[in-house]
Amino acid sequence: MEWGRELGGAWVGRSAAGLLAGASRAGVRVGVVLRYFTFAMLLVASLMFYVWSRVDVRASAAELDRVNTQLATRQAEQERLRLELATRQDLARLGQVGAAMGLVSDVQVRTVTIGVSQ
Repeated sequence: MEWGRELGGAWVGRSAAGLLAGASRAGVRVGVVLRYFTFAMLLVASLMFYVWSRVDVRASAAELDRVNTQLATRQAEQERLRLELATRQDLARLGQVGAAMGLVSDVQVRTVTIGVSQ
């Protein structure tokens, strides 16, 4: 079975058996072309993997920055809440100690102003 195509003015392909054996009318060996094609495909695949890994690393870094910002915000809020809790507990303790010392909590406060005598 004769088959092939004209490529750049040269007939590539002689017969199915001739192509598989690596011979062609233009002198191009299919084995060499297959090696170059395989090498090119491996190169393209490795470049695609490299680009994918770089994009993934950048996306992971952006996510890590976002999570670190959230962590700092939540830690600041936790410290604020701890301080508020400690302040409320200290006020209750002060009231207990004052009552134990006999201090009265229902005392009327009077303001005394000292004026200049004429």
